[in-house]
Amino acid sequence: MLSKWKAKVTRKNRSKPRSGKPISDNAAVNAFTSSALSSDLTWLPDMMAVGEPPLTAEVYIPAYLADPGEWYWSTLLLHDPSEIVLKRVLAIIEQAQLPGHEEALGQLGAGPLEDMMCDELLDHLQHWLPFTPAMRYALGQVRMASEPPALQQRLNAMFLR
Repeated sequence: MLSKWKAKVTRKNRSKPRSGKPISDNAAVNAFTSSALSSDLTWLPDMMAVGEPPLTAEVYIPAYLADPGEWYWSTLLLHDPSEIVLKRVLAIIEQAQLPGHEEALGQLGAGPLEDMMCDELLDHLQHWLPFTPAMRYALGQVRMASEPPALQQRLNAMFLR
């Protein structure tokens, strides 16, 4: 059964609501694990589309962490499908360190993670339990007050693991 991302426009990202396309189907559930991200690099931004040479993960992730304002566009849901953006976000968070990368983590939490917040996102985040300090920080920036109580409780339970 395919699930749908709920459409939501936040104050931080007034771009456009998500298309409602599923992030994945049951066969691709494990596509969001750390090992899957390192073996499938299709989540990297397409720099050739903007006339730049291709990037490697070893260049992109440190560049994003060093200057998230410069790379913010690469995590907007306007440019790429939500599953690609989520993979990008998870790859960045996996390399982030506290202290030091609070700006990047805050931007990822209040931006794409907040925009994608739903049960399906939390299903994918199960593969990242227990959360690292960087993941906790990013998820802590998501405004959950407007989310359904069941979703709020589920995320809180995940924080306790």
